[in-house]
Amino acid sequence: MPESYNTLTGLVQFNDKNLADLNVTDLLQDAPLLNVITTVPASNGTQHKYLKQTTASSAAYRAALTGIAKTASADTLVTDTLKILDGSFDTDVALADAFKGGRDAWLQKELVRTMKQVFAVAEKQIYYGAASPGSTSGPTGLRDNAQLDALGDTMVVDAGGSNVATQTSCYLLRHGIDDVAFVLGNDGKIVVEDEPTIIQKYSTAELAASTSYPALYVPVTGYSCLQIGGAYSAARIANIECLVLSSTTAFTDVHLMTALSRFPGGRSPNVIVMNRNAQLLLWNSRSAYSPTGAPAAVPMDFMGIPFVITDQLVSTEAVETA
Repeated sequence: MPESYNTLTGLVQFNDKNLADLNVTDLLQDAPLLNVITTVPASNGTQHKYLKQTTASSAAYRAALTGIAKTASADTLVTDTLKILDGSFDTDVALADAFKGGRDAWLQKELVRTMKQVFAVAEKQIYYGAASPGSTSGPTGLRDNAQLDALGDTMVVDAGGSNVATQTSCYLLRHGIDDVAFVLGNDGKIVVEDEPTIIQKYSTAELAASTSYPALYVPVTGYSCLQIGGAYSAARIANIECLVLSSTTAFTDVHLMTALSRFPGGRSPNVIVMNRNAQLLLWNSRSAYSPTGAPAAVPMDFMGIPFVITDQLVSTEAVETA
């Protein structure tokens, strides 16, 4: 488990008084991976540069007075451009003034809801990147990685699902400073304007009628991206069929062990991410092998690697192909 200063909770900074008394974990109910994954500040404001090792250093035995060929380690400089994560919102002045506790209490309620959604959107982008339901305007995600986007990739395992738009994925991640990490720009700052602006708000219908109402507008912005540190930082189990519980479309420990086998022995993943449907399928496969015939315990880990169960991995993915 990473130290607290290497997590989102330890890094993120809010400049708004309405969030001053909140722990960041209060805002991560819908983004459980972000609650545990390593989080680092961008190396330079809104750009993040890091070295990805591409060639290992060589070593060998040799006889006395006999030389050996030496291969030096090699690295590739990766530059990720962080994208703007926008949670700005507006709310009717009349609602804010009528709320018990006044405007500040109302804005705190709205701001907490907004920040929960901001982190949920950020976590979904980690998985999908430019692929639906991610955003092409956001940073690249796991699905954009050339080692995770097709069945022929070394770090991808096929669970065998074939029905259109009823698939999900499971990810085995090795997160850490040099592996998978969530990156926040500007030293981890998420900027919330201290004083909301009163604007003239129109709905679509009101635009034609030229009617409006006063609204409090609160800009909320930050920068983020995803770091995938190396070739063995992540593996994906694709085509997990969510349509029915069936022996022909089972998601089992065999898939997890196969994915785990793709990692070097000394560099195992430290978290496994899936949604509730995948967890159900795995539980169902384990129940079938219960020695007493009783249902198996709900699976929460594999080989001591903890599960993160998230709604941000959907069950409507397309069938992944070679």
